[in-house]
Amino acid sequence: MAGALGHLVKQLTRNYEAFDPFKEGDILDSKGMMTASFDDLMNYLRDMMVGYESEEVLALLKEMEGVVAKKGNLDKIIAVCEQLCNIRYNSNVEEEKAVVGFDKEIETLLDQLTATSTKQFQIISITGMAGLGKTTLARTLYSHELVKYMFDFRSWITVSQVYLKKDLLHGILSSFSNVLTDEFYEMSEHQLGEKLYRKLKGRKYLVVFDDIWDCRVWNDLKMYFPDDQTGSRVLFTSRDIGISLHIQAAKPAHILRLRTQLESWNILMKKVFRMGICPDGLVHSGRVIKRKCEGLPLAIVIASGLLKNNFSTTWWEQIAASLRSFMVSDPRQYIDSLALSYNHLPLHLRRCFLFFGAFPEDYEVPVTKLIWLWIAQGLIHESGSRNLEDVAQNFLMDLIKRSLLMISRIKSNRQVKACRIHDLLRDFCLRKSEEENYLSNNDRYEHMLLLELTKSKNY
Repeated sequence: MAGALGHLVKQLTRNYEAFDPFKEGDILDSKGMMTASFDDLMNYLRDMMVGYESEEVLALLKEMEGVVAKKGNLDKIIAVCEQLCNIRYNSNVEEEKAVVGFDKEIETLLDQLTATSTKQFQIISITGMAGLGKTTLARTLYSHELVKYMFDFRSWITVSQVYLKKDLLHGILSSFSNVLTDEFYEMSEHQLGEKLYRKLKGRKYLVVFDDIWDCRVWNDLKMYFPDDQTGSRVLFTSRDIGISLHIQAAKPAHILRLRTQLESWNILMKKVFRMGICPDGLVHSGRVIKRKCEGLPLAIVIASGLLKNNFSTTWWEQIAASLRSFMVSDPRQYIDSLALSYNHLPLHLRRCFLFFGAFPEDYEVPVTKLIWLWIAQGLIHESGSRNLEDVAQNFLMDLIKRSLLMISRIKSNRQVKACRIHDLLRDFCLRKSEEENYLSNNDRYEHMLLLELTKSKNY
């Protein structure tokens, strides 16, 4: 219904903008079209709110009639329509998750999952940093009507950092049966594995392992997944790009990118406005907010939570001016997700990662400079025949593969020239550094002094 309402509001907007009282000839026609649009909108709103006629709703409908009668303020019309939509649908409709900008990825992955030309069993992986939408993309594929039609069995299992093989087998098997007896829960790992193998034997199946952290998950379970040349598939999502190499995926990992500015705007509009229409008075502030999210859907979702249901120009301007301050004021919205990546780091990488908290916001760190600073801070130690620079380079690439750093510039030989960190991850570094008493004032001073000394160097 919100889509139909959005169409009516857009039609009204077009007729309103086309109406010119000083234009000769077709004034009556334009006026008639505009009046008809107003009538259609009001009739739709009255029908939509049948059964929801509270004092608030009646007041909003009366307010809308007043605005419509004066043929004025389109921003006000949009705001009232949004309020009515929220009253009508909030408790009944699950918010649609945005997969904006991934049309090409969906098409490619859907083809790999369902292609009848490839009968052998295949592993497919989706990777990228926290908050990019890996799970949402995988869920979209898993729920696609073509996927439902093509596979005899589908199963979705979320893998935690610390997992039990038996729990994973229970989870997969439970997708294939509505009734599980006590005997099922008393089975050993080996018995469960055999049961799963027999269940899948000769069938075409899809099993999704969401958010895996270690290739050992697949190594523990792969013996129970038969390859009967039926076109079966296993789909992994992970923050670690390197995992797809260890699990022998059929294709290179699908590394999700940050969203473009246009895609970010579309996501923000989809999250904030049910009709997807932004009032003109909020567009400028909205575009500033969109740019500051740096293409990360997690940041866009947090920003949309701050904006939703508050269409005050002053409020949007405040958010646009101090978005980061508003976002980090409630770290519960993102800290747990980012902490998972940090907790999975080996100790030697944790301090190297936290070191990024000392750089300014949006700072592109030249790799050569970063390596010098890591070495100067005593974070790098020689390993076997490798020198300090080689060890530091390996640490850097490991952090990139784990989707904690973003490559910002590449040399002509395809090596990384400069990297950066997203603002939310930088804030996490600062919080974790304070918690662990890392980067004290003296360390910060020494670090920034070294930074100044290396500014004149070419990189």
